[in-house]
Amino acid sequence: MKTLTIPVEKIDADYLDQLDYAMAFVDEKVTSYRLDKEKQVLEVDLPDLAGSAAIEAKVNELVERYKAREFGLPSVVFFANKKEMEATDAYQLLIDAKWVTPVGTGHAILRGPAAQLMQVIQKKIDREFAHVFGAELELYPSTIDCKTLDRTNHFISFPEHVDFVSGIKGDLEVINGFVKDCKAGGWETKLHENRMSEPEFAISPSCCYHAYEGMEGWDLGDDGRCITATLGCHRFERSNHATLSRLRAFTMREVVWVGSPDYVMDNRRQGDALIEKWAQEWDLSCSFETANDMFFTDDYAIKASFQRRQQGKKELRADIPQDKRSISIFSSNFHSNTFGKAFHIKARGRDAASGCIAWGLERWIYGIVSQFGLDIRTWPDALRKEMETQMNHGY
Repeated sequence: MKTLTIPVEKIDADYLDQLDYAMAFVDEKVTSYRLDKEKQVLEVDLPDLAGSAAIEAKVNELVERYKAREFGLPSVVFFANKKEMEATDAYQLLIDAKWVTPVGTGHAILRGPAAQLMQVIQKKIDREFAHVFGAELELYPSTIDCKTLDRTNHFISFPEHVDFVSGIKGDLEVINGFVKDCKAGGWETKLHENRMSEPEFAISPSCCYHAYEGMEGWDLGDDGRCITATLGCHRFERSNHATLSRLRAFTMREVVWVGSPDYVMDNRRQGDALIEKWAQEWDLSCSFETANDMFFTDDYAIKASFQRRQQGKKELRADIPQDKRSISIFSSNFHSNTFGKAFHIKARGRDAASGCIAWGLERWIYGIVSQFGLDIRTWPDALRKEMETQMNHGY
């Protein structure tokens, strides 16, 4: 084992967290790395193998991707409510209280008050967002056609996230062999080798993709259309999976607008105002600011900077005292006519625009417990009252 040390002083501070995230995908043989922001170095433990030079080249290639200073990540903070809070290990508290049980990397079961809190959040979205915008409820399958993902450009923007779905080949000999091997020694991954069909579907990494494919070829006329849906989504993020802040299997709730640019942008602005009001009501320590997606491409800097400059993505970021950082619990997005064009959706004679607002429900729970603890009686009044109503009259 040897340690590769690379200076990162030429990388802007805004890019460093995203480099840290991206390092999880540089090579499967890299099992540990450290980004020291104070010393401004990236340390990577390389296996003492003949192929370590190739791994080193990959690391250097990734570091170079984030040195594009000429673009930068312009940031605008639209709202902030910052408080001093005691740092507690919220995830361990949730586990000890049996509100949450981890069941594999990036997977968790929620029960009791944690499950009730998710219901509180869902009902608030129904009352204060979906109802206000006249959103039509849609129900989606958890998997999505890979051809649909290709049309959304997901494979060229976020290829590392995709959890593909496959099945055992439709061949009696193959199936019998799989069963025999499982009986003999129990299941293990190597039993799938040469036995799986080519994947046609993936577990959906986002809720709104189904909305666009479901309206393919529609002409919305002069009107726009608003949709709301909840979906169990998947994003494979390797060593980045941690606590409830970045799950592989998570719950996303969305409100989606499709129509003319004015229709989409006007509703998005209203949605942004409503989320600021919500954050204030629950007294969350947070900020609402410009953001960018974690594009995993060699033109990352261009895409990320353009998205921020156009304010195409905004996030409500909740502070996590234990982790000394914030996490996104809500995003507001404007896609221009990207999906309208891809799926031939028209509004006012042109490719329809689209936008959405999205809640990561497990992240809300993690943020709330991180800030306020497990004693519901001490939570901010508005949140406490909604939670008590749910626990007394919900299910």
